[in-house]
Formats: sequence, structure tokens, C-alpha cells
Amino acid sequence: MTKRERVECACALEPADLVPFVPAVYEHKARLAGRFPSEVCRDGGLLRECLERELETYDPDMLVVGIDVYNVEAEALGCEVRYFEDSADVPAPAAPLIDGPAGMRKLGLPDPGRDGRMPLLVGAAAVLHRDIGREIIVRGALTGPFSLASALVGTEALLVATVDDPVFVRRLLEFSAQVTVVFGRAFLEKGVEVIIFDSKASPAAASPRVFREFVAPVYRDIVVPGLRAAGARQTPLIIGGNTTPILEDLLRTGASQLLCDAGSDLGIFRKRCREERRALRANVDARLVHRGTPDEIRKEGLRVLREAGPGPGFLFGCGVVAYDCDPANVLALREARDEFRAA
Repeated sequence: MTKRERVECACALEPADLVPFVPAVYEHKARLAGRFPSEVCRDGGLLRECLERELETYDPDMLVVGIDVYNVEAEALGCEVRYFEDSADVPAPAAPLIDGPAGMRKLGLPDPGRDGRMPLLVGAAAVLHRDIGREIIVRGALTGPFSLASALVGTEALLVATVDDPVFVRRLLEFSAQVTVVFGRAFLEKGVEVIIFDSKASPAAASPRVFREFVAPVYRDIVVPGLRAAGARQTPLIIGGNTTPILEDLLRTGASQLLCDAGSDLGIFRKRCREERRALRANVDARLVHRGTPDEIRKEGLRVLREAGPGPGFLFGCGVVAYDCDPANVLALREARDEFRAA
């Protein structure tokens, strides 16, 4: 079974030869090539090289084209992104782009063929898909609406506005959702599948009320149907942190695959995702992967795999791998997956 077939079976809730191994490698892929995140995220050739190193080093079952996955759309819309030369720091927005409802006038949908780094990301993904796409799924990273809106107006201001000006928040989220679809469509037109990241919408950052009233509706009404209309076969939604309090609303988004991050209740996620026929990805805590020993990480990986239980519809990974993480720690997760199969 190829890596592509393995992931496609898991996403379709069909039996596979192995549980797909999908570690969250973003800025860390730069380290594998002896580079810094800020140089790799602005150079398509370096990005492809780092993705190839990721594949060689960890042998994952899927590749995600992205380094600083929450900045690309915001930058394409006009946000200044601060880069850090000769530093392992991840690029970050310098300041919000707008300061309230009046600022909406300056926002227009981006052109993925021209604006910011969108063409670089789409181009790198298209080349990889052309070269290795028969064997492995290459996904383009998309920023989800709430995380994009947070970058545009500022996280604190957005949260305050959910109480003081909910009409503005809904308008901004609807616009941000359209940006997600526009960028996703550009990947899909090249045959590249997509994956959505929206961890600013986690209960640790927002609240279950905010997710239920503001975030879930734009996924249900704009993002998921828009991406499917553009040709997406799967719509994985990645929101980190303990998302157990918003699980029912996550299911209502229509996303085809959900994440049970460290700290969430894997038993509840497993039960509800099976009942609703959604694929489920479960993570080992990124802090353990960064600081633990390979043996500790392998044992925790086996615990997660066993708790997820046998049966289709499950993918195995970890939280975002730190830039300076020891590769042996990530490989310990893969060893756990292989040991789980042998058992």
C-alpha cells in the first residue's frame, strides 16, 4: 500500500495496512536542511528541499507545504510580516492591518497567482505533487477564518468585538472564510489537496461560545462547501489545544477530519467521530516530543495508539515539532506506530 493509499483509506474510514504517521513538521523542516525558517519560507527551492529532507528523515505518510502556516494569507492581504535573519524564530505579523469596521474597506480578496508568498507556496506544492504525488498526498496549508481575522485586527480586539460589535466580527469572518477558499482553490487547481489550520479558535484562545456563534457557521456555510466545490476530496481541520468543549460544534462544521490534540479526551473524540463517520487524528504532546527521551515518547505514542483502538479512520501524529527538536524524538513516534502494527 502506498502512503497515498494509506491516508486515503484512513480518511475514507476504510482498513489500511498501517495507521498513517503524520507528525506536525513546519519550521522544523528548515532545521533538517541546516536553514532558518525565515529564509526557507521565502524561497521555493529551499522549501522543496526541506520537504524532501522531511520525507527522507521521518518517512511520514503525508507532506504539508508550509513553514509559518498562519502568516501567508495575512501578508497577501497587506499585513507586514517580520522576518528574522540568522535566527530560528518563526516569522510573525508586525501589527494588525485594520483597527475596526472602517478598515474593512481596504480589504479585497487576494490573487494567489500574484500576491505575497501565495504563488511561492502553490508553486512548491505543485512541483512536489507532480514529482511524488502518485505515492504520497501533498497538502497546501490554509489559515482558517478565525486565525486570519485575529491576524488582521488583533486577537484581543477580535475577542472584544464578539461582545461589542458582533456584526463586524461576522463580516470579518465571512471575508476571511472567502480568503481561505480562494487560496485553497489555487492549490486544488494544481491537484494539491488542502489542510486548514485555525488554532486561534481553540477554547484556550477564544471560548466555546465564540466558536459556536461565530466560527462554526462560516465553516459550515462557506469554507467546507467552497473547498468541496473547488474539488477538495477531504477537508481536514486542525485546531490545537483541548477542543473537547467544542467537539459537537467541530462536527457541525462539516470538516472531514478532526484533530484530538494532547489534553483533549481521546475516548470521547473516538466515539463521536466514529458515530459521525469522520476521520480522527490524535497527537502526542509536542512538549514531550521536544523535551522527553525517545523511550518516553515511544511509550506515550503506544498509549495514544492503543487508546485510539483498532479500526479504520485514525491518523497518528504529534503537536508542532519545535525547530530545535532532536530528530530521534520524532523517529520515536514512528517506531511506536511500527511497534503498534507488529503487536
